[in-house]
Amino acid sequence: MRTILVIGSNSFSGSHLIDLLLEDPENRVIGVSRSPEKNPVFLPYARKASSNFVFRQVHMAREPEKMLAVLDEYEPEAIVNYAALNEIAPSHEAAADYFETNCVALAKFCIELRKRTYLKRYLHISTPEVYGNCERPLPESAPVNPSTPYAVSKTAADLYLTTLWKNHGFPVVFTRATNYYGAGQQLWKILPRTVIMLKKGEKLPLHGGGTALKTWIHVEDAARGVLAALERGRPGEVYHLSDKANVLTVADTVKAVAEAMGLRFEDAIQAAPARLGQDARYLLDYSKAESELGWRPEVPFAAGVKGFVGWVEKNWDIIKAMDIEYVHRP
Repeated sequence: MRTILVIGSNSFSGSHLIDLLLEDPENRVIGVSRSPEKNPVFLPYARKASSNFVFRQVHMAREPEKMLAVLDEYEPEAIVNYAALNEIAPSHEAAADYFETNCVALAKFCIELRKRTYLKRYLHISTPEVYGNCERPLPESAPVNPSTPYAVSKTAADLYLTTLWKNHGFPVVFTRATNYYGAGQQLWKILPRTVIMLKKGEKLPLHGGGTALKTWIHVEDAARGVLAALERGRPGEVYHLSDKANVLTVADTVKAVAEAMGLRFEDAIQAAPARLGQDARYLLDYSKAESELGWRPEVPFAAGVKGFVGWVEKNWDIIKAMDIEYVHRP
């Protein structure tokens, strides 16, 4: 069996990767998160109830010794790291928390990882926000130009990990994906928030008129891309994951959700000011992932939205009682 440790197992995208990994009985997966496991509604791997999955609650930034103890207990040959503070708005007022978690704690962790000879692969989940505003589909070689404290913290982490590869041969591979969506997404994100507010008869605030351009990738496509990069990516390299067929403004995204629910877009929205520092668009060239990893997106946006709305409908009794506002927890 191969042992893979997923940091950020409670995250939306991390939980879907675990679900994919557990399809192979030869994979033993160790999930690590700073919080207890979520309601199974948000954890697709929970349906499998696999004996090949182990969960450990560890706060990597505050419990580094405990984190290292988990590593040495299971000796994973591969690590996938989703863990990060990643909401843009709070990063303006809580920048120090973002740098502490996304940079300092990561650096301390990877200094220790270098000493673990059992580790053969480290897949780091980055973000296209390191590029700032992407007016055209950017290749992986594009210069970084972050626009927010969150993006700066992720850029710093990427640059540090790159120096580990250059100077020490640290086996890091990076992925940067555009906007995830799908069943189990955090309720404060635009798609689940839209469905929930519309089901409750409330109007959705459309920040800045909804002109910001989003490139959507279904979370299952993203998980397949991460796994492909983990297995076939070249150390030191970045791979983009995106879907050029799913480029929509926020307004058009909300309209697609409203129509999937049988509602009129005009009745579902209200004007709101633009978000501070929000980049106007993220466009990524993912031809490198296609050519080197043999990966390409497969889930059409209309089908993905329909499936997502169905997930909310199916679990409405649980979801409607939950808070849809993000709470910053360093």
